[in-house]
Amino acid sequence: MALFTKKKGEVNLPTYQNQNLKTAVDRIIFDKITTDEDKYIIDLATDLLNGKPLVLNFEDIDADGANKTVAFLSGVIFACDGRIEEIGPKIFLFARSQDFKDGTLKNFINEYKS
Repeated sequence: MALFTKKKGEVNLPTYQNQNLKTAVDRIIFDKITTDEDKYIIDLATDLLNGKPLVLNFEDIDADGANKTVAFLSGVIFACDGRIEEIGPKIFLFARSQDFKDGTLKNFINEYKS
């Protein structure tokens, strides 16, 4: 008998705003980055840490603003053992490692790239 066992096939999913969302794709926030204001970037990081993957489009921001945003979010991703995927020119997916477990984000990436 093991002290710590995990029930096979059962995954506890977080509840967001009283609505149980089954997949990571259902929680994705799509945004076109137009500013590098600190409050805005921190709000994006908070969403990411709260289990909402981000698909961010950096086409309408200058290189310095894009670098600042990517650098900050890269630190957040590193801290929560997440991943960054380039899914298009100047379009990136930021997500925690837990968000990839259900397989829907990988499917989303493959569909978007094809």
